[in-house]
Amino acid sequence: MVTPGSATVLAGASTQFSATVTNDPANKGVTWSVSCSPAPCGTVTPLSTASGGATTYTAPATVPTSDLAVTITATSVFNPAVSGASAVTVPAITVSAAPTSALIPVNISQQFSATVGNDPINQGVKWVLTLGSTACSAACGKISPSTTASGIATTYTAPNGVPAGAITLTASSVTDPSKSAAVTVMVSSGTVKLVPAALNFGSWVKGTTSPAQTVVLTNTGSSALTISSVAIAGANSLDFLLTPSAPCGSSVAPTATCNIGVTFKPLSTGPLSASLVISDSSSDSPQSVSLSGTGIIPCTEQIKQTLSAAPVRTALATLGTVSVPPPTGANSVGTRVIHFIDRDREDPFLENGSKRELLVRFWYPAFLEQACKPAEYAPREVWSYFSQLMRLPLPEVTTNSCLNAQVADGAHPVVVFTHGYTGTFTDYTFLSEDLASRGYIVASVDHTYEATGVKFPDGRFLHSGFGSHLGNSLLEDRQSLAFALSVRLDDLKFVADELRRLNGTARSPFVGHLDLERMAIAGHSMGGLAAALTIEHDLRFKAGVIIDVHDGYVQTEVIGSTRTPVFILASGRQQWSENECRLWKNLQGSRFAVNFAGAEHLTSSDAVWLARNTVKTGSMGPDKTIAAIRNYIADFLETSVRDYNASPRLTVNSVEYPDAIVAAPGGDLCPIERE
Repeated sequence: MVTPGSATVLAGASTQFSATVTNDPANKGVTWSVSCSPAPCGTVTPLSTASGGATTYTAPATVPTSDLAVTITATSVFNPAVSGASAVTVPAITVSAAPTSALIPVNISQQFSATVGNDPINQGVKWVLTLGSTACSAACGKISPSTTASGIATTYTAPNGVPAGAITLTASSVTDPSKSAAVTVMVSSGTVKLVPAALNFGSWVKGTTSPAQTVVLTNTGSSALTISSVAIAGANSLDFLLTPSAPCGSSVAPTATCNIGVTFKPLSTGPLSASLVISDSSSDSPQSVSLSGTGIIPCTEQIKQTLSAAPVRTALATLGTVSVPPPTGANSVGTRVIHFIDRDREDPFLENGSKRELLVRFWYPAFLEQACKPAEYAPREVWSYFSQLMRLPLPEVTTNSCLNAQVADGAHPVVVFTHGYTGTFTDYTFLSEDLASRGYIVASVDHTYEATGVKFPDGRFLHSGFGSHLGNSLLEDRQSLAFALSVRLDDLKFVADELRRLNGTARSPFVGHLDLERMAIAGHSMGGLAAALTIEHDLRFKAGVIIDVHDGYVQTEVIGSTRTPVFILASGRQQWSENECRLWKNLQGSRFAVNFAGAEHLTSSDAVWLARNTVKTGSMGPDKTIAAIRNYIADFLETSVRDYNASPRLTVNSVEYPDAIVAAPGGDLCPIERE
């Protein structure tokens, strides 16, 4: 095992890594090696250490032009077939500038600053003025000083006449001039200064409201500025809202400032734009601030659209029989369902004092002492209910699992899985079977009274109290979602407790087979949020897999800091969301993220093969997408739970999976900080 499992090391800087070797009778320790592409990769010294000993990695002296993914490998001397690895990122220089735009009257000044990241020698930036693509003369104004340290402001002074177009102030890194950030300035003949002169709200779920962004208005004239109106105009004017307080009032004194607040509440999806228009007594009235943002579809609505689409319904209704894609690991797969009762907790959905009951379906590496009895995909009552809700015949599904087979010898790492809102515990069978074939025990929880349908061993069939994505009725209000989430968190804590009991109970089929020191939690959609919140507080989980959690679905800004390794798998992001950016910054341990371009919310579920070629998968198609989802999640678990070599797929884009866009583990998920 190599620690730390991942690290960010600036060019020329050093950090220590250590390797712990078990079952090494001669205490021969490890040898160390470094690999990357392209070279140079840096060095380690010493090249061999005893178990627990440290080596020092020194990154290349020259800053890479793009983030460099380096693998540091420790190989057992006693058994060279055994090794561990750490993923290191040597980050490229980044430059950001603020404010990013301004409207400035002639002869008026404004300060701008540039922040340089990952510059080991802190040389700051050089500022250059251009008009279009041409370097500016004095007609564009002046900037002083022309070179500033990171975070230190320079002062731009507008010329005494209005140039023929927008002026660009470019801040380029002195260390790496190819890295830069630009500021756009419009020069006016009036007396109103606006900073910034453009507001970009990023992506927000349709119907939700962004935090306010502010435009600062300064009266640079010698007399009071009279404001007659402040309004939002344009084709998408209804998607942008002025903050409730009266912006700026009717008069602004000389040299005084006031704030105009704007929020974004998309009423539709796709790119949206409008203008903030200020009419006043300045000679250049009215002034205009451009507004832009992207409305995205809520995942609940996206699911409804997918499931109600004619191609999906036709595909499901005409299949007849379909098989779960075969798993790729070396182990046979067993499955069984276990009924748990939490005798310390009354069911929050009921008012009769009944204790909380859960079903957990396990998939695991199996020892086939007898002939395999193929397991059903879902109980017939549940599958029939799904068919009834969708009003179409669903196909018969065959699995690759053997019902109640014996667990293979040894203790196996565990993955607790929590499904999407009103989903069920079999919705990710293609992934669960594959992980089991690779040696994991998957424990997938059916969240009773939220799951669309649950069939208990005594014959009880319980429906969801929230409706279902499969039918015409679904509760999507904040209160319902928050309640469902809170119940899930208690369910997951209870299941983790029960796994320990199962592992130590003589009659349990899993006695001694659950390696609870290597336990991860994974979830999709609301399940992904539940997984993220669980690892923040429950240190029994050594890793978390967060699959496609959408902003606006539930409030994800409650997620705090954690050192637990995390993998984020997203589908179809045009850009990472506000809350994903915040989460990424709060991850203090190993962190990896992959966005599947062209995919949709259901792509990570069994819908990708049940409704083959109708659920969006980008250019890769269903088979390659299924392989990619399985491999990326397994790669992360191998690294974070089993302490195996870090796969290059986690840190650099793979030629094999062109739609899988990888975020560098040591870099920013969101290069431009959103305020």
